[in-house]
Amino acid sequence: MFKNFYKNKKAGLTIIELMVVISIFMIITGITIFNYGKFNSSSSVQNLADDIALTVRRAQGYAIGVHGVGNSFDEGYGVRFTTNSIESGNSGSSSSFVLFADRNKNRVYNDNNYGICGTFTNGDECMEILNIKSADEIKEISLISGQYTQTPTSVDVTFKRPNPEPKFWANGVEQSITSLKIKISSSNNDGLDKYITISNNGQISVSNN
Repeated sequence: MFKNFYKNKKAGLTIIELMVVISIFMIITGITIFNYGKFNSSSSVQNLADDIALTVRRAQGYAIGVHGVGNSFDEGYGVRFTTNSIESGNSGSSSSFVLFADRNKNRVYNDNNYGICGTFTNGDECMEILNIKSADEIKEISLISGQYTQTPTSVDVTFKRPNPEPKFWANGVEQSITSLKIKISSSNNDGLDKYITISNNGQISVSNN
């Protein structure tokens, strides 16, 4: 009888063992939740960077292809980026960017704040405003020429048929640069930034720095 009693007593868990098991479970759960949040943030920034790169590639494809607005096939196409937090008309903001058709062929995006994007009302050149669904944003724009870098608040990247090379405009002035770099920042400020680089030879890439 006593032998069976001690045997059954050894088979159970003590309160200390139970607390140890619960503690280990809580630690593992906490690590998992933390890593999931970091992974989710990283995926969000990566997806946004890819969307921006693909939109620039789309403008490039429109320009050197046969895409046309109305009856004309000789417009340029481009993308407008800005770090301004407040959007005005169809000008875009740090949480959106604009695909446009250069209808007046001046290589610069014209937004006269009339009508809805895509209607080309009164000279407005907006084809599509691409809103950033997440809380991530366009944090910085860098125009790079050798060792020299300037950071304007807005820039237009335009392509003109038949050349695949872009032209860069900031503050209404064409910029002679080697590349444009756009910084995308995570809404959590966790350092998981991405950079879209558009070179003056038409190459477009996404990187971590």
